[in-house]
Amino acid sequence: MRGVRRTAAAAIALGVIAALVSSGTALAQSPTESPQEKVVFDVGVDSDITGLNPFNLCCGPDYEYLELVYDLAIGFSREDLSPAPRIVTEWTPSEDSMTWTMKVRDDATFHDGTPLTAEDVAFTFTLISKYKMPFYKDYFPFDPTFEVLDPTTVVWKSTEPTFAPEIPAYAPVLPKHIWGRFDTVEGTPSADEAKEVRKAVKEFENNPPIGSGPFRFEEWKKGQFLRFSFNDDWWGGDSKTIDEVVIRVYDSDEAMVQALRSGEIDFAEGVSPPLFNTLKNDPNITTHIADGGCWGNIAYNFGGQGETATNHPAIKDLRVRQAIAHAVNKQEIVDRVYQGTAVVGDSILMPGKNGFWYTDIPTELEYPYDPAKANQILDDAGYLDTDGDGVREMPGGGEPLNFEVMTITDVEGSVDTGRLLKGYLQEIGIGVKFITVNTNKAYDLWYTGEWDIYVWDWCPDPDPDFMLSVFTTDQCLGWSDGCYSNPEYDKLYEAQQRALDRNERKAIIDQMQLMIAEQLPVMVLNYWSDLQAYRSEWTGFRPSPNVENGLLLFGYTTVDTYLELTFASEQAPGTGASPGLPAWVWIAVAGGVVVVIGGAIAARRRRVEDEA
Repeated sequence: MRGVRRTAAAAIALGVIAALVSSGTALAQSPTESPQEKVVFDVGVDSDITGLNPFNLCCGPDYEYLELVYDLAIGFSREDLSPAPRIVTEWTPSEDSMTWTMKVRDDATFHDGTPLTAEDVAFTFTLISKYKMPFYKDYFPFDPTFEVLDPTTVVWKSTEPTFAPEIPAYAPVLPKHIWGRFDTVEGTPSADEAKEVRKAVKEFENNPPIGSGPFRFEEWKKGQFLRFSFNDDWWGGDSKTIDEVVIRVYDSDEAMVQALRSGEIDFAEGVSPPLFNTLKNDPNITTHIADGGCWGNIAYNFGGQGETATNHPAIKDLRVRQAIAHAVNKQEIVDRVYQGTAVVGDSILMPGKNGFWYTDIPTELEYPYDPAKANQILDDAGYLDTDGDGVREMPGGGEPLNFEVMTITDVEGSVDTGRLLKGYLQEIGIGVKFITVNTNKAYDLWYTGEWDIYVWDWCPDPDPDFMLSVFTTDQCLGWSDGCYSNPEYDKLYEAQQRALDRNERKAIIDQMQLMIAEQLPVMVLNYWSDLQAYRSEWTGFRPSPNVENGLLLFGYTTVDTYLELTFASEQAPGTGASPGLPAWVWIAVAGGVVVVIGGAIAARRRRVEDEA
């Protein structure tokens, strides 16, 4: 009986170990286990998506999800991010540039099997422009209409000459048979009718999302992971290796980096500089410094965002914003927070990503670091510390200058920059109360206006139109940081949309950059690098744009990279003992199981006590 028991115990031990091994990813908060023969590429991020509705997207991995599931009508060239065919293969202007004829590919289908036709492209563009959908409407200026001539032809007609089709609309092509329910108004909707439609669109859960992109949505566990499977019917070709992509959400950079080291994930996005430096000498990991195409900023709440808005009245005073600009040491932020992986910034456009359109801001509008000058500006403006508590009050006394500063835990550099900002502001007599939240909560607070200043970032399109649109009046509750409004700026924005001559448009855009630098609705702090790392056994990464510091993933056109990756190992990923935890953990677990079961054989009472 003892021998039989021992054999049975060994079998139980092996069974338990096998069960643990097979459920390893579940213990690591993984998705439903895929069949063993599938190759899964795991990507680590430090924030979850905002939601599945493309009209509610905001930040971070939202756009990786969007590009995995959906196609754009016109995309971006991997070489230089210029316009490139996607669902729309050709776009030809009339002589007066008021009519554009667009050819739609005939081999695309949505994930539910419905063919994608010109009707879907025209519907998507119409829904956005007709109802003024805030996130995308500025891609479609001058009240356009979209006529379907046949299943592969759309005619874009504008009330004024436009180059808009040459600026790829970063909007997904939606299936009309799903989203058509929201186009409820015949003709031109009134302001109230459009508002009601916008509300209904934004409230749509869109689960499951149906697109035509290279990957099908499979499941989303909030705060844990998103899982996608390759779309075998995708018009763009086959996947060399990958069957599934899993985007895993981690609570901290430390956890994400440890998961990369252990092999739980294959790619880590947006690693913090200190942790990135620790990966450089790991033989199993390849590090990559990419031009993130993004800039960090301090933004101000000008009010108008919600009934519960709590913006401080001093924010609207340009002199206060100028004083803050002189009080902030941009170089110190670059050195201490980004450890040299960023450079000091000045304009809302970027010298790399926006190239031709960027203008170098003159020194006087960069507000050089000068705390003494900052204090003098506030003194002269009547913001004095009348009660001696170290915090200034509004001119004539009254409300103290205590600002609510929102920092965001999963935005690289935000929290650490906020800590430095607190010291800078205290030095000029401004108090700080921190609101520290993750991106999803920050999005909620942004919408309701319950903040005074936040530390966030922007990643503009290659063409400057989108970034310029953010500061227009009618982007309040759209893309605007804090409902900044400047009628003169609004006129310049419309003028650059009308300028068909490139150099004429450039001159207008130069004015706009100088105006933002002078008026300071935001303060551009730096242009930062995107620090990416991946398991070295993976090959086939192609940067976008095609330069040494192009993005490997999480950039324009990089979604196609998933289809080109290969696994340079004899053992395919996902087939080892544990895809979720490192081998030493499983050895320890296995040993522990054997010890426990062995103890049970030797002393039954002890086993009961141990289990208790």
